[in-house]
Amino acid sequence: MRIQTIMLMTGTALVLTGAVSTNAQAMNLAAPSTMAAAQGSSVDQTGVVAVAANRSEAAKGFIEQMAKRGIDFLANPNLTLDQRKAEFKSLLQSSFDTKAIGRFAMGRYWNSASDKQKNEYQSLFDRMIVDVYSRRFGEYNGQQFEVLSAREQGASDAIVSSRIVDKSGQNIAVDWRVREKGGSYKVIDVIVEGVSMATTQRSEFASIIQRGGGQIQVLIDHLKG
Repeated sequence: MRIQTIMLMTGTALVLTGAVSTNAQAMNLAAPSTMAAAQGSSVDQTGVVAVAANRSEAAKGFIEQMAKRGIDFLANPNLTLDQRKAEFKSLLQSSFDTKAIGRFAMGRYWNSASDKQKNEYQSLFDRMIVDVYSRRFGEYNGQQFEVLSAREQGASDAIVSSRIVDKSGQNIAVDWRVREKGGSYKVIDVIVEGVSMATTQRSEFASIIQRGGGQIQVLIDHLKG
């Protein structure tokens, strides 16, 4: 799949988190005791299994809340484009670990970058995400966003599965990799139809640096453009 295509699809996934239509059956898969533990009202003595179940449920709830927040600015006809862009930037900053994504996207070149280059790159990377994905605002046209399920992934991550359903009935599968750290949750990757946003971006950046003779500054100059 072409990089441009997956980036556009990912942008659509991010923007359409505002088109929330939660799957009621999927929301109630957890047993009442698990939900109570996730909310902090009791402690399950099954140890690691309970912790994993709580993490996956909490991650699913995090994505649901992010989606509901998104609908506020997508569905508000009184907001200007700049105001929607500001709301989207705020949503990204609070819900996505853009620093971790940015470091991963630079790949092995991160370790050889100077502190000045790292800081400049991270700032430009954040700006790029807002600029690229905010162009998708106009494509919100009543599509539904359904959160389906969640599962544990590794020691601190969970994969939240969802789908976008457009008016023609076409489904787009979107998985969100969510990381828990210190009791809070952040998205660290978006996987659209099996293709990772972070991995795709990493491949594109590596290609840019390689074409520039291995110079990190070439990527920074590209992001400035």
